[in-house]
Amino acid sequence: MTSLNHTWKPLSHLEIREKFIAFFRDKLGADAVHCAVPSASLIPANNPTVMLTPAGMLPFVPMFLGLEPAPTPPRLVSIQKCARVSGKASDLESVGRTRGHHTAFEMLGNFAFGDYFKSQMIPWAWQLITQEFGLPPERLYVSVFQSDDETFDIWTKTVGLPAERVIRCGEKDNFWGPPGATGPCGPCSEIYFDFGADYDTTQPHTNHDTSTHPVPINLDSPRYLEIWNLVFMELFQDSEGQRVPLAQKNVDTGMGLERIALVLQGAKNTFETDLFLPLIHALAAMTGTVYGQQDAISTALKIVVDHTRFLVWVLADGVLPSNDGRGYIARMILRRAVRFARQKLGVLDLFLADFAAVVVAHFAAVYPELEGMLPRIQSILSREETRFIETLERGIKQLDALMSELKATKTSDNQGISGDVAFMLYDTYGFPVEMTQDIAEEAGLRVDKAGFDEAMAAQKARARAARKSQTLVDNPVYADLLATLGATQFVGYDTLSQEATVLALIQDGELVEEVSGTNTSFEAVLDVTPFYGESGGQVGDRGVFSREVGHHGLTVVVKDTQKVGDLVVHQCLFDNGEVLRVGETLMAQVEPSARHRAAIHHTATHLVNAALRKVLHGHGLEITQAGSRVSPEGARFDFTCDRPVSPEQLGQVEWLVNSWIQEDPERQVHELSIEAARESGALMMATEKYGQVVRVVVYGPFSKELCGGTHLERLGHIGLVKIVTESAIAAGVRRLEFVAGELALKQVRQESAQLSRLATLLKISRWEAVSRVEKMLDEHKQHQREQEGLLTQLAQYQLAMLVGQYASGSGETPQCPKILVHQVLDLPADSASARLKSMAEQAENSLGKNFALFLATQVDDRVQFACAVSDSVVKVKGWKAGDVVKQAASLCGGGGGGKPTMALAGGRDVTQLEAAIEAVRQQWAL
Repeated sequence: MTSLNHTWKPLSHLEIREKFIAFFRDKLGADAVHCAVPSASLIPANNPTVMLTPAGMLPFVPMFLGLEPAPTPPRLVSIQKCARVSGKASDLESVGRTRGHHTAFEMLGNFAFGDYFKSQMIPWAWQLITQEFGLPPERLYVSVFQSDDETFDIWTKTVGLPAERVIRCGEKDNFWGPPGATGPCGPCSEIYFDFGADYDTTQPHTNHDTSTHPVPINLDSPRYLEIWNLVFMELFQDSEGQRVPLAQKNVDTGMGLERIALVLQGAKNTFETDLFLPLIHALAAMTGTVYGQQDAISTALKIVVDHTRFLVWVLADGVLPSNDGRGYIARMILRRAVRFARQKLGVLDLFLADFAAVVVAHFAAVYPELEGMLPRIQSILSREETRFIETLERGIKQLDALMSELKATKTSDNQGISGDVAFMLYDTYGFPVEMTQDIAEEAGLRVDKAGFDEAMAAQKARARAARKSQTLVDNPVYADLLATLGATQFVGYDTLSQEATVLALIQDGELVEEVSGTNTSFEAVLDVTPFYGESGGQVGDRGVFSREVGHHGLTVVVKDTQKVGDLVVHQCLFDNGEVLRVGETLMAQVEPSARHRAAIHHTATHLVNAALRKVLHGHGLEITQAGSRVSPEGARFDFTCDRPVSPEQLGQVEWLVNSWIQEDPERQVHELSIEAARESGALMMATEKYGQVVRVVVYGPFSKELCGGTHLERLGHIGLVKIVTESAIAAGVRRLEFVAGELALKQVRQESAQLSRLATLLKISRWEAVSRVEKMLDEHKQHQREQEGLLTQLAQYQLAMLVGQYASGSGETPQCPKILVHQVLDLPADSASARLKSMAEQAENSLGKNFALFLATQVDDRVQFACAVSDSVVKVKGWKAGDVVKQAASLCGGGGGGKPTMALAGGRDVTQLEAAIEAVRQQWAL
């Protein structure tokens, strides 16, 4: 099909961006000025119910709910990076195969928070599409929610669109949201572009209300492409699917940049716009392929380009490949890109890091921050690609063999790959189940995804005690409270006790007027509080609420304190007393020692951050903060780094932190605009969401950070910082755990006691302990080397005896080869497989050109097999080493494989070892 013939002026993606922003920022008049804001991170801030940002509105959910104040004026315009690669909204399977689907995309959007609504938005949308972008009105259709007469009338009466071009649709098509499990939602109106009769289909739209407008228009047809969705957000959906009106009516629009570029540039698909086509040609040149000649190659080029852009964005935003959550998505997309590049484009070497540089250069004008992140992005991509390639070929061979067997024996009861096998491929070879599904689908087979999920759940049955955090969209009661009561006044920087009034009580998610009873759990909102609500990595305060005895006495234990927007929510336990009612006055008292120890560790965290940067930068390493956790019991600091921090470097960090403590500078706190704070060089997390005015905490020339936590007045009050551990928590992410103050002193004493005990056991002084242990380890290694030498000699002796006992065919030809089948005894457990392979390789040199060799051994509760077959015997007899060991291992409940001339395998059923050896003898009987 040829590209679209059009008469309007094509616009580049840069021009589309500028026209969209300028329209809402500059062209609607002083009463409708929108503030332009940059794209937020793909990692949703304060919203763990959403994996990656799926829509342009997500960063503004707190404003839509009234949990955060809207800007003044309450209107915004943005171009937001988005991703839809998980859950029900995933577009992964459609990428590269349809006209306009991507794993990541950019969403042009304008937003109003309790400001303008349908009557203003719809005419503006028409003006932008037809006048600014120049699309002909006769090529445009719109859809509306089936019961939304107001929107229908605005399109037909105000805008003047013919009624037959306004299609009423059901909830599936024209009701948007929520963006996660819960959240704001509402009816929407979508604008479609008509590509013309060449793209037409004859089936009517499945959700079209033909009783009202019997127009045979199928908006699902390739003839029509949705280019802009106008969402009129006026409802909130809770976890049970119930919808209630929001306190204010909002507007949220989303126009996919890729799709509008397709239309305005007259392209056949989004990949042939200037957003992607230069990248496709660059990748084709790198891989020696050509775009547009073969469907399989063209599809692969599109998929790899799409996936690499996704990876560049998510890695720059702080996601790191792993086996869980967002990291799993990144790893799955990376491995999918590598597989398509290797299988369809013939790529054999590492390529992702080099191609990522091309992607970054292409988008540098839009996202200049990507250039500074490129070295880190390339380092992660190279490491992940190398790791995957190490197991990819083995896994694909195993899967190919399995699929061949399945297709050869396919019956109505056996139509695909079991969940257990899919999980084995994931667990052993690192295959995301999506990749197994891709490969199986190409072979006409299905994967038991439900069975895979069960196997995955069984593996995770060790059940992490995940801490349940309060989210912004868990329950609209918090939004209602914030809208009604306003932000909680926090006075905890200056005092730990405060008289306060109870403004709200929440029990089991519902507002109540009073609480009572022993050990009753509930939540309380006060007008003013000294309790710090968990944020910025610092845990919430704990303490008590009390009331005088003259009022019957009352004690409430505050177990934790959380923040929901600017609302501070105290999580309480009724200890004693008759009843607590809304409107009563009480004394709120933070536990002083816990707050002080939390402040010690939070202050120390700032120093550790600064010292790590200083020390590692001196060793050529750049780091960024990946998270932190500060509590009275200790602290941890997570940071990006592609290698372990050496003991010497850790020592430098610890020494530097404690030297700064000794200098004892006084704390300075500044309230600055976010721009001024950034210009001052204050450290801030890329994934954290900050307001327009921020709090900057400074300690001398050592540390300057944006932080709302609680800190000490002087560094000297920390006393001492002691690093406890340094470890990896994910690919490219390290964790430093440390303690400060009295806990640091306790840690030092414990380590000193352990060193003294070691010295006592060795009957030497403490200062000699390290050198003595080093000497003992050296002696142990020498004994190991001597043992290895003896075992090698023993293996060589066994091998010489075995070679002299082989069964020989007459003439020793490929038809009658030398055959050796033997069980080897007394191999060391930690190297049995390697020694078995080594013996097989050495035997080849003594067996001539025509031989078949099978060795087996038992080590503890496992069996190991090695097989070698000469090239001539493989060709003439058809004996393949991989098939031989696979058959033997299957009898012992295991598996394995390898090349036709050399293969290894293993199993766990040692009772079948003799049967496996006998089976090989029978197979090779001449």
